[in-house]
Amino acid sequence: MACLLFTIAAQAQEENDEQKRERVEKSTKPFNPNYFSLPENSFYVLEAMVVDNKIVIDSTATISVVPGKMPYPNGNFKVTIMDKQGKQISEYFMQDPLIARSCEGEDNHNSLLKNGRVFISLPKNNSIGTLIFTREKERVGTVDIGDLIVRTQRDPTGGGQ
Repeated sequence: MACLLFTIAAQAQEENDEQKRERVEKSTKPFNPNYFSLPENSFYVLEAMVVDNKIVIDSTATISVVPGKMPYPNGNFKVTIMDKQGKQISEYFMQDPLIARSCEGEDNHNSLLKNGRVFISLPKNNSIGTLIFTREKERVGTVDIGDLIVRTQRDPTGGGQ
């Protein structure tokens, strides 16, 4: 008797789940192959120099517009995004761009990147002014990219120069 009731209850649940699935499918818009070519479905990538283990915005720094979604945030390096008036827009975590990871066989050696170039993904927001970089609880840098954002608005193909 209990088995019969369990079977009937399970079938009723399956019907409910199927009905839910059909309702969701009816209210979901079909995938648009042009999704990645729409300007609102993109993000910025900041390319900047590293000098003495500090991110530096110099004449070679650029911001490019990249189609698609930002990479999934993970890591211990926090990027806090401030607007031009100093109000926080957002923050997220990423892998530390100032740590060089060895690719030599099974060597897992990490070292500080003394000099080089880094790429930092940012949400597409034209009011970005300053980025604050934090590792653990230590602030490791602050850079003003407001001028780069303005140049990117004038040159939407990217480049930033």
